[in-house]
Parts: sequence; C-alpha cells; structure tokens
Amino acid sequence: MVVIEKFVELQSLKRMLNECAVKGRTVALVTGSGGVGKTTLLSNFSGYAESAGALVLSAAGAHSGQDRSLGMLLRLFRSVELEAGQEARIERLLTLPEGNSQGSSPSACAVDELTEILLEAADGRPLVLAVDDTQYADPASLHALLLILRRLASSPVVAVFTEWRIFSSKPPLVLAEFINQPYFHLLNLQPLSLDGVSGWLRRRRLGEATAEFLAPSFLAATGGSPLFLQVLFQDQRRAFHEREPGDVDSLSAMDAALKGTHFKVAVEACLHRWDPQLLDVARGLAVLGAPASADVLARLLDSEQRTVVEALDALAATGLLRSGWFSHQAARAAALSGLDGETLTALYERSALLLHSDGAVPSEVAERLVAAGGIAEDWSVDVLRNAAWQALREGNPGRAAEFLEVAHQACSDVRERAEVLGALARVLWLTKPTAVTSLLEPLCRSLQQGNLSVRDSVALSTFLAWQGRADEAALVLGQVDTRGDTCDLAGEAELALARQWIRWVVPFKGTDAADEASPAYRVEEAAERASWSDLVRSAEQVLQCCRIADALPVVVLSALLVLAFDDKLDEAQRWCETLGPEAEALQAVAWVAMLATVQGLVAVRRGDLIDAERHSRRALTVMPQHNWGAALGLPLSGLVHATTAMGRTDEAETLIKEALPEARRNPFWLHFLHARGRFYLENNRPYAALADFQTCGRLLGGTPLGHANFVSWRCDLAEAWLRLDDARSGKALLEEQLTRVNADDKRVRGRTLRIMAATLKQPARASMLREAVKVLLDSGDRLELALALADSSEAELECGRFAEFRLISHQAKRMAKMCGAEPLYWRLQNSGSVEEPGETPALRKTIHQFALLSDAERKVAALAAQGRSNREISQTLFITVSTVEQHLTKTYRKLGVSSRFGLPVELGLVGSADH
Repeated sequence: MVVIEKFVELQSLKRMLNECAVKGRTVALVTGSGGVGKTTLLSNFSGYAESAGALVLSAAGAHSGQDRSLGMLLRLFRSVELEAGQEARIERLLTLPEGNSQGSSPSACAVDELTEILLEAADGRPLVLAVDDTQYADPASLHALLLILRRLASSPVVAVFTEWRIFSSKPPLVLAEFINQPYFHLLNLQPLSLDGVSGWLRRRRLGEATAEFLAPSFLAATGGSPLFLQVLFQDQRRAFHEREPGDVDSLSAMDAALKGTHFKVAVEACLHRWDPQLLDVARGLAVLGAPASADVLARLLDSEQRTVVEALDALAATGLLRSGWFSHQAARAAALSGLDGETLTALYERSALLLHSDGAVPSEVAERLVAAGGIAEDWSVDVLRNAAWQALREGNPGRAAEFLEVAHQACSDVRERAEVLGALARVLWLTKPTAVTSLLEPLCRSLQQGNLSVRDSVALSTFLAWQGRADEAALVLGQVDTRGDTCDLAGEAELALARQWIRWVVPFKGTDAADEASPAYRVEEAAERASWSDLVRSAEQVLQCCRIADALPVVVLSALLVLAFDDKLDEAQRWCETLGPEAEALQAVAWVAMLATVQGLVAVRRGDLIDAERHSRRALTVMPQHNWGAALGLPLSGLVHATTAMGRTDEAETLIKEALPEARRNPFWLHFLHARGRFYLENNRPYAALADFQTCGRLLGGTPLGHANFVSWRCDLAEAWLRLDDARSGKALLEEQLTRVNADDKRVRGRTLRIMAATLKQPARASMLREAVKVLLDSGDRLELALALADSSEAELECGRFAEFRLISHQAKRMAKMCGAEPLYWRLQNSGSVEEPGETPALRKTIHQFALLSDAERKVAALAAQGRSNREISQTLFITVSTVEQHLTKTYRKLGVSSRFGLPVELGLVGSADH
C-alpha cells in the first residue's frame, strides 16, 4: 500500500495508467470527506485517460439505486457504447428475474463472461474502471466488480474507487479486498490548509495581499473544502471586482459578511446527497441552536450515540462544523431547509423538552419553545417568563417580548395570562409606547374580570393616560380603589404618582377636549387633596427602589418631574444620570427618551442651552413625536426654548410649524405654548407672545399648577406687556409674582427682579439689577444670570460707572458664551464695550490655571465664589470643613489669589456644584 500526499494524486493516477501495460492490474482507493474533491479528481483522471486512448467506464453509487441489486454494475457497463451483441449479453447477465430485486451476485460463469466483454470492448487498449461514491454502491455490484478485477490480473486495467466511509458499521469492502496487495494504492485527500486556501485565492487573481488577508476567513467558513471554497468565492466575486485597489475597509466588510446564495444552496445539496443520517444530525444540531453533546443529539433524534458521534466527526471533516457548531450560518439554514412546518415544530418541541429536562438555562429552552409556537404546559410558561426577564436584563427587549407573547398563548390559567399580558405591555412600552395599543383592551377586560393585579392596573392607567385617554385611566384607578386591595408603601407611592400623571395629562376645563364631569377630574380633585410634600416623598421612594427592568416607566417619569417642578434640579439630574446607563444597556428606547426629556427640562431651568438642546433633541430622535402621546409638550418645549435662545430662529420656527396639532390641551402642552411665546417674543411678535402667555395664565390660574415652578408665565407675560409699552400691566404681574414666589426660589425671584427693573428709572433700575444679579448668582440659572448681567452693564453705563460697565459686560459675555446664548453674546459684543479681555495673554493664563483645578477643587471654589461659607460648603458637598479649607488653599495657590475674594467671577457662575 502506498499513501500519496496531497497535490500529487492526479499525477499518481496518471503514472498508474502509464505503467499498467507493463505492470498489469492496478487498483486505487481515493478516500476523504464529502466536498474534499474526490469526484473532481476522478473526473479529471477519466478525462486524461480518454485522451490517452483508454476505454473508460464510470459509474457512481447512489441512495436511489442502493436497494437495487447490480444497479451500479449495470450503469458502469452502460457508460460506454458497446456492440449490439455485447449490450444484449450484458442485459441478460445483469437483469434479475422478476421479483428478485434483492438478488445475489452473478454466478462465476456470468463474471467470466462479463470479464470477457470488457476485454473485447477494450480491444487491447488500457481499461479504466472509475467508481465514485463506493459507500453507496449496492453490495452485489461491488462484489461482482471485485471478482472481475481478480480475473484481470495481467490485463492493463486501472480501477479507481472513491469512498467516504462515514459509519464504522458499514464494512470497507474495497479496502478489505486489496489492502495487502502490492498493486493497491490508497490516496487520502485532505482539505486545503491556510497556505492552500491562500494559494487558491491567488490563482483567482486577487493579489498577494488580498489573498493573505481573506484566507483565514475563507478557511474558517469552509474548513478548506474546495467545493465550498468555490461557491463561497462565487458569492463574493462581484464585491471583489467592485472594490477599489488597496481598499482595506471594503475587504474587512467582505471578511465579516462572507455570505450568499450559492454557498447555502451548495451546502443544502450536499446534505441531501450525503448519507441521510448526516442530514438528521445536522438538523438536530441546528434545532438545538448551540454545540451539543452526542448524548443529547442521540436522545433528540432517537438514535444510537455511536452513530451520532461518527456523524458529527464526518460533518466536521467536511468543514461544515467547527468546534461542534456550524462554521457558517448559511450551513445551519441549509440544514433546516426542506423540512415541512409540522416536522420542524415537532423537532423544536422535542428539543425544548430535552433541554428543559437536562436543566438548560431558560433562554436556550425558550428559543426552542418560540420556534415551536409554544407548548401548553405550566413549565413552559415559567421558562418563557424567566427567559424574558433574562433577555430584558441583557438588553434585548424585543426578544423578551417574543418570549412573553408565546407564554401568553401557551398559558391556560386566566390570572397568569393577565400577569403575562401586563408584563408584555411593559416590555413593549420600553421600545415603542404605541406598540401597547392593541393590548390595552384585553388588559381592561382582565381588570373587569378581577384578574389584573394592582401594580398591573396602575401600569395600565399610565399607558392609557400616556395616549391621552385620561378618563379611561381614571376609571382604572377608580376600580383599584373600589376593590380595596392593600398596597405596601411602594405600591401607594406608585399609585399617588399615577394619579399625578393623570392630573398632568387631563385636558383643561373649558377646552373642547374636556368634560368636567369625567372620572379624570375626580382623580384630579383627589390628587389636589394630597399635599405636594407627600408627592415629593413618594417620588423619592419610587426612585430609590427603581430598577428599569421591572419599574413602571410612566410612574418613574412622573417622579422625576415632581422633583424638577419642586426645583430639586440636582436630584432630578442625579437620578437621570444614575438610571441612564441601565436604560442604555437594556436598549430601552422609551426610557432613554424620557430621561433625556427630564435632563432637557433641568438644563432649561439651569440656563444651559447647549445641554438643553442636546438632551431635548435626543429625546425626540430616539422616540419620534407620534410616540410621545400626551407628553409631547415636554421634549418639544425644551428644544424650541433652546434653539430660540441660541439664535437658531429657522430651526425653532420649523419645530413650531411641524408640531402635531394641539389635540390635547393639557398642562404639559402649556410648556410648548410657553416656549412658543418665548420664540414670538424674541422675534419681535409681542402680540402673538401675549396670546400664548395669556392662554397659559388662563388655563393655569386657580389651579395648584399655577405656581411658578411649573410654568413661569407671569414673568413672560409681563415682559410681553413691557414690549407693548404697557408698563402698568407688566408691573402688576411682576408684583403679584413676587408675592407668590417662594423665598427659596431664587431663579424665579431673580428673573422677576430683572424684568421689573425695566419699569424703574435710574438709579433705582441699576440698584434692582444689582440685587437681581446677587440673587441669580445663587440660583444656578446661567442664562438668567447672563441676561441680568447684560442689563446691569447697560444700567451701569447709563449711570456713568464705566469701570463697572466694562467688568460686568465682560462677565455677561463670558456667561452668554458659556451657556450658548449666541444672540446675547453678539448683542454685548456690538454694544460698544472695550476689547474682549478674553483675548489678552493675562486672561488666557487665568483660563489655563483654572483648568489645573481638580473636580473637587472646582466644586468647592465655585461655591466659595458664590459667597458660601466653609460650613455651608461642607454641608452641601458632604465633606468636612477641614477638607473644604484644604481644597481652597490649593485653589488659591493654583490661581494665584490670596483669598476667596480674589477668585475669578466665572467660578461663581457655574451654578450648583453638582452641576
């Protein structure tokens, strides 16, 4: 026996043919896995033999002919044209009697006669017998052919067999017959190596660098199989020719894709042509969805473990499997092709049962259950719910929703069906609030039947209210109250915030959409009876217990808004920053949008136009307007307000024109009216602004929402009256505002003082503006501080205090630039002030020194520049007085000042330390 190395097999077969006239009979067995090139080698050799004058007879074993005795031998003789008499003799010798399709091999006389016919047909020429896929040949044909070869010992005959011995249970007839004979040659074909694949690609004119770059990916996808390599290359050929020379990026993209129709079709054809048990094992593995042990596959397929092991080894040898899994996703798809739906469903059901009994993780079992369409058993519902929770935590809400949908279909218990439906609604809402619309009616029916829990009822009410269905939402909460179910503290807090949400989205009394006898107004009245301080405590409780994966999203948004409207901006911002990473990780689009909206609202109230624009734009980008329902006024107002103050007039006007119709004139929509009024005011349209601000005042007047922290409409209405030269009306509103504003609300108080100063004459005007600046320095509102500084600089100039004018004007410009108020900055720049001090080397040095401060030093210095004492700073930042003193000492040294009175004024303008 001679084992021939790869790349020389064809030359070895040619040499056998050339030497058979002298040496006589020669037999070669070509082995190797499917797709390795056995058939191609045999075909190339047969072509060479024919061109060399040999008589070539060829045939192949096939599943379709495996049960027909002598079928392969008959095809072998029919592969060449013989004389009529010879054909008749062959038909007589190889045609079995009627009813003897499983007959034995021909008799000795018949074999002698068949041998004689071959020699007559060869007529002195070399004779080549080429038999492909010997493993599929019927035993009678193979046995007869081996007997013929025994009789051709001295004849110039070359017999070449190809075989892929997959299962050890099938005897290796050819190998057993000739292995000890000197005229026998074993040619073992192996897949291409990395160098072989690279060389194969170079021969396709891809170039040296491209071939070296792509070879590892092609090898990984095909296992080095020449067949699969060829079809995969065909799929990529167009991309290869379209790329620019040296375009590495396009090569990387092809490297990542490596997919196409030719490859899938080729794999599917091979799996169906090879042994059926290989197809069964491949399908079982594809259904399981991950590498599996032979024991698991054997139980799934109800097969012997040894057979499965050998099938896995065979598939790995073809290159379709690598490390127990498909080398290419197209191979998995090809394995499942051709299965009818009923069979595939049954296979998925069996795999789910098998994985569950083996204790597989819920997600693996759930994947099979989803593919099977669910199994109506209790354990399957539990598995699907657990898998949904796991998918949600892993940031795949879409998959979680799919699991819950199947769980709902498979569940037979009505209460559990209601629980699953409620969970499904919450998961769908995470990515698209409008997606829950179809579930609201079934949830309402479950509530009517008494099957919906209190928490799911609260969630249902918020979803209805989000869509503007405030009356239905109020009825839901009314039924919760009627049932009298007890709630823990967290449940009571969620219920209170849900009522507050309804209060925010219910249409105003007196508008077209309002019905003063509706349940929503009864809920509003109940909410009014609850104290605001209790609501703030509820908000803090809900936020402290919040986990996005199982929280009620609208309730949490309500909690954040309560903090923002209570002027607890730092707390609202901190919770947004705390919950943001979790929302991003979970791919919870609605959460990301809601948090961005709250951050935009906080930024507006801090006068940080850049952040306000960024957050509000993101809120409307990740979740378009039609998904915002009754809450659309919040993100839209933030973006209109920011773009207006930043001088982007065209963009703000476009937002106003393209805003959805005012179908729901609820309190949230007043935020948009307020922002639109600011746009009109800044664009010299005071009458239009007046109308919007008066609408805000009329609708909010006499309600608990009329306080300045919800919508500061009085100051803006007063400013509109002043633009219309009606100082009396404006001043009356401002005086009323001062009597209403809380002493701690320095933002509204400072703004009121700034606008009221315009009604006074000098020097009272300058004095009030200095007071406004003093108040706003501690408010954290950069924009209002910049406006107050700008007005104050002009007032100082009018009073002839030029030094104060230059200093305050510079401060105002720095603040305007800091918060992104470009129109204000250029107004100051063109007001006739001196050269911008920021352009001097001395100030550049100060800015450089300021950058040297650590975060902790900057926080302490900012509060010190605002006039806070060391003890106040320590209480604000939760550090010791000693630590405050140490940070200030280092800050003085870095900035080159001797005390807090020498700190740059810009430090005191950054707002709160947390911001």
